[in-house]
Amino acid sequence: MSAPDLIEPVVGFRLWRLCDDGLRSIASDYLWDAAEVWATCLASEHPAPAHVCDCGIYAWYTPCKRTAATADYVTGALVLWGHIEAHETGMRGERARIVALALPLLHGRKRRRLIAVADRFGVPAVPHRALRPIARVHGSPLPVSLRPRPDG
Repeated sequence: MSAPDLIEPVVGFRLWRLCDDGLRSIASDYLWDAAEVWATCLASEHPAPAHVCDCGIYAWYTPCKRTAATADYVTGALVLWGHIEAHETGMRGERARIVALALPLLHGRKRRRLIAVADRFGVPAVPHRALRPIARVHGSPLPVSLRPRPDG
């Protein structure tokens, strides 16, 4: 069986840590200093993502919960394209572009910092409920038929 070729980018959602330089990945501390990134594997020389490795740009199939209680976590929508590894709750991709960032509920320092990053990246800062509709302008969700089922 061969993998299907998808015509358009795949919609995903993720969390980042808001920092002065842009956004940082939660697990790897990778700096997103622009809206578009290309995955590389830091452990080996294979293209990312690879089935035998944890490399690639992570995204969930559904929007992340709001992050109002944290000082630096932000959520947003992105699209993935290129090689994509599908998993039960999310995926890892070769290339990604942020398409929207969710505004914090409170009007304060975190909101101002997020708006500055969104402006620098050229993406909208929107209410959390708008992430899914905006993402669908830029791509489509990975069909459920292509997502691995939980074991058991």
